[in-house]
Amino acid sequence: MSELSIAVCEDNKNEQRNLLKILEKTDYEYKIDIYSSGEEFLNSFYACKYDLIFMDIYMSGMTGVDTVAKIRSIDKHVPIAFITTSLEHTMDGYIHHVNRYLPKPLKEEDVFEVISLAVYEKKNLPSLHLKSGYSEYEIPYIRIRYIEQSGHSMLLHLTGGREVNINYKISDVLNKLPAPPFLQCHKSYIVNLTHVKFVNKDLLMIEMSEGGAVYVRRNSMKDVEEQYKKYMFESTRNI
Repeated sequence: MSELSIAVCEDNKNEQRNLLKILEKTDYEYKIDIYSSGEEFLNSFYACKYDLIFMDIYMSGMTGVDTVAKIRSIDKHVPIAFITTSLEHTMDGYIHHVNRYLPKPLKEEDVFEVISLAVYEKKNLPSLHLKSGYSEYEIPYIRIRYIEQSGHSMLLHLTGGREVNINYKISDVLNKLPAPPFLQCHKSYIVNLTHVKFVNKDLLMIEMSEGGAVYVRRNSMKDVEEQYKKYMFESTRNI
């Protein structure tokens, strides 16, 4: 398994150092980014950027609760652990699907348990498996924003600006993708409704989060709108 990508959002330098010392004792390989505020964190965040987030609740400026609410509007699946001195925000944690509360001072066993959860989640992310020549690809569904047919190859637009060009046709993978959230809206496009920003029925296109646009067949626009509204309703209900 590839290394864990971990984020720590904590404005107390001593708490940052304490957590880093604990993480150094784990057997898993990881890379880590440190943020001192919710605003700083959100400025560079996108879906699937991290495998685990440690979030302090009480920070100057945007609180950890408000930051997590924004995170969940972008990424509904990343494991999050609140770092806190109080349990008064337990209901907020439940609402935003926070996986664990870690009381300060942090204990090794609590941190290790959260890391084990993140490792399990990473290993078991539902993914698209493709093989082309000597190359094999395993791409989590949640990372795929949209798929575009380009000549005889297929271009996968992923979160974080990454693209994968592979010698496939859209028709070859359509039945491999769960519907929803994936929807073929044009002969040359499959869209992941999770990453839709706006459906523009006047221009017959879908604007995507992190940029880019997907075209929609004119006679499919009504169905696309209905599918998107239904998906968003179900997603909101399950938060």
